[in-house]
Amino acid sequence: MQTQKTRLASYIAAGLIAGSASAVSTSVVAEPSLDAGIEISNMYLWRGLDLGAPDGSPMIAGSLDVDSGLGFYAGTWAASGDSTAGTELDLYVGYATDLTDDISVDLALVTYMYPSTTRDDEEFGDFGDLSEVILSVSGYGFGVSYYNNIAGLSGYEYVAASYGTGPFGIAVGRHMFDDEAQGGDFGKNMTHVDLSFAFNDEVSFTASTIVDSDLDENVRSSTLLQVVYAKSFSF
Repeated sequence: MQTQKTRLASYIAAGLIAGSASAVSTSVVAEPSLDAGIEISNMYLWRGLDLGAPDGSPMIAGSLDVDSGLGFYAGTWAASGDSTAGTELDLYVGYATDLTDDISVDLALVTYMYPSTTRDDEEFGDFGDLSEVILSVSGYGFGVSYYNNIAGLSGYEYVAASYGTGPFGIAVGRHMFDDEAQGGDFGKNMTHVDLSFAFNDEVSFTASTIVDSDLDENVRSSTLLQVVYAKSFSF
């Protein structure tokens, strides 16, 4: 779920939103709203990893979000591009509010589903199989987000800190596992750094590098370059 309009644009990408670890503004609007978005990317970049590898699959995604105007919101995000799990469908609900004129907080519950999964055990195909609670605080250009997996990969946490000014942004994300054996190659503690540049409201670029990991040296030294075209619509 990585569109510019959704509150979870930076949270979900296999979920939510994808992609970037940057925090987004969570200002509460005065009236109910309905927003939709589409996104096309050369890769499915999720928390420092290309989920389309090794096939090099591009990603096409769409979202639909409802904001109550009172802080509560709900939405869905669907995407292709995951070579292992197949088509992804995310459902989420949350509450966002401003603590001060400059600081806001967002609490969300997200469930990730893969109805076309190619895995033999068909895990994560149903509602609730894979879910996270996400807490995000943002203000003065800074953002901190904490993700706790409450179903599907219990013992997995992710934390991200970011700063943005103008079209430029930097984010640092850390994967943390209680038991690294549970996730195979994915179940490794690691840290990535993302540098982003928004060319305009629709086109952006992100360079993501794993800087500390229990993975092999080639993975640690590689840099991924993502190019995204995103378009949002308000109704």
